Amino acid sequence: MKYFIRNRSLKSIIIKIIFGLISFVLVFVFDFLLDSSFNETNSKTHLALSPNIQLNQRSSTNNQQSIKSSSYEYNSTHLWSMRLADDNYFHLAHLFPCRIVEYPRGPIIDKIDSCDHSSANEFSIQNTLQAQKWLYEHQHPMDCTNKRFAIIHNFAVSGFGSTMHQIAWAFGKAIADNRIAVYQIPGNWLYGTCNSSTPDCVFLPITNCSIPSKVDRNQTIKINANIGYWSKPIHPFIFQKRTFNWYRAQLLFYLMRYKPETLAYAQNIIAQYFKPPSIDLHHPYIAVYVRRSDKVQNREMSQAYTLKQYFDLFDADVRRANISTVYINSEDEQVFDEFAQINKEKQDYYKLLKITVQRNVVFGSLISMMREHRGKIILEFLSDLFIEANADLHVGTLTSNWCRLVDGIRLVLGKTIPFYTPENQFLMEK
Repeated sequence: MKYFIRNRSLKSIIIKIIFGLISFVLVFVFDFLLDSSFNETNSKTHLALSPNIQLNQRSSTNNQQSIKSSSYEYNSTHLWSMRLADDNYFHLAHLFPCRIVEYPRGPIIDKIDSCDHSSANEFSIQNTLQAQKWLYEHQHPMDCTNKRFAIIHNFAVSGFGSTMHQIAWAFGKAIADNRIAVYQIPGNWLYGTCNSSTPDCVFLPITNCSIPSKVDRNQTIKINANIGYWSKPIHPFIFQKRTFNWYRAQLLFYLMRYKPETLAYAQNIIAQYFKPPSIDLHHPYIAVYVRRSDKVQNREMSQAYTLKQYFDLFDADVRRANISTVYINSEDEQVFDEFAQINKEKQDYYKLLKITVQRNVVFGSLISMMREHRGKIILEFLSDLFIEANADLHVGTLTSNWCRLVDGIRLVLGKTIPFYTPENQFLMEK
């Protein structure tokens, strides 16, 4: 009888221990899943709503310090939600032959070594973080009292890329004179539907300071944003050793930080037309922008290139790197018929990504639209820019201001695999 009781007690103890272990494991697993779900939700929400860059860790194989530890310091509104070059990108970059790319500007030639992924490289991520932090703090002082200002006004009546390059010129001129740049309100910017009619319609505010009420040509001056040619660019002291190509790209990068609403629009477009519905799930991919129509008619481009001419530039490279996804955009709808024929000849090697937007839109037709319609087209443009800038490789013609915007932004993101262009020249005019 006593043995039975002791045996029964022992069984009870064993059962309790087993039950306790099971409970502990279940609680641990549940807590882990809950925490993972919470972090994933937060990450997705942050990506959808925040205008901040998501900082990616870089390994020591790229000879750069890890920037993950700096994410809390730099992950502020002076950066925007574009993906910096990460380990996957640099692994891809090592699969391509090294090239020295020359960007001529008059007698001066700026060179980029596509295989230099060190922190000493001008287009390293560290340099971008430092430059964007400096620009943000310059434009967002703790106290705006007694600061010197430059009011940017009289925006150019020209294409989107051209206009942004000229605004960057005015911005650079203000900074060179140690002034805080502000936009005149209301402005005459063509590309937004808000009442300010400035780039602040779609991008984050250029500054936290109010527009001075008095222009005295001393404390406050005005700068026209319709000139746009950097005849004698002057860098602030901190950037004295940087090339013009790098500096202008940093200015454009700062000016074009997406507002949360703009970013959400781009991501919704992607979710609607991309399967799976996130751009991050399509890497690696190459983006192709085909510019024709008025660029050729106005002789800014020497000719209209066929889509095959673009594909011939990169086909061997992407096959070497096992890249088969291609994003294509153009104002010319015929390009997609050309792709179908090319892909048929290549045994359907390529998977096509595209978004459904209004085509055949050129500067003349754009400015004749009602303001609300034009605003929608601009958001479509910026959705395309988001996709192109996030691509691993890019193809286009640098006689196009749009392609020069994309190229500059990609360089700022640390993406130095050379731009593919049938023009065989790397331009940085204006």
